[in-house]
Amino acid sequence: MKRFFALLLGCAVLLPLGSMTSCGYRVGGIKPTVMQGLQTFHVEMFENFSTQPLLAMQLTTALTDALQADGTYKLASPASSDFVIRGQVLSVTPRSLSSDWRDSYLSSEIGLKITYHYEVINRKTGKTLLSTTASSQTSYYNRENINMQTTRDNALSYGARLAAQSIVSRLAGT
Repeated sequence: MKRFFALLLGCAVLLPLGSMTSCGYRVGGIKPTVMQGLQTFHVEMFENFSTQPLLAMQLTTALTDALQADGTYKLASPASSDFVIRGQVLSVTPRSLSSDWRDSYLSSEIGLKITYHYEVINRKTGKTLLSTTASSQTSYYNRENINMQTTRDNALSYGARLAAQSIVSRLAGT
C-alpha cells in the first residue's frame, strides 16, 4: 500500500514537470548567434569619461551582478573566461523634466541620461563579438528638505542598474 501511494505521488510530481519541458521553459535566456558556445564571462572595470566619479564602478558591479542573476553565463577569472566585456561611461547629461510651480526657473524633476559604450570580446580569438553605444535614463526630484546629493547618487545608481539590465538582455536574449 505504501508503494502504491509513493508511486502515485511520484507520478503526480513528475508528470507536470515532464510536461513543462515541452512547453519551452528553461533557465537563462536564448543566446544570440554570436554568443553560441560561450559559457563564462569576465567584466573589466568600465572607464569613466563622465563627471560622476563612482558611476563606472556602479555600472561594472551592476553588470556583473545582473549576468550572474540571469544564469545564462557563469562568472570566471580573466584568464579562464570565454568572453570579456569592457566599456566606457561616456557622459551623464542632466535635463529639466518639470519646473516648480512657484518658480519656473527651478527644476522640480531632473532627468539624467547616462550614455555608455561596451564591447564583448571573445577572449580566445580576440574578435569583437558586439560593440554598442547606448543610454539609460533616470530622474530624481528637487524638493525642499531632502538631500540632493543622496537623491542624485541614488538616481545614478538606478541608471547603472538599468544599463546593466539592457546589456544582459542583449547578451542573454531575455
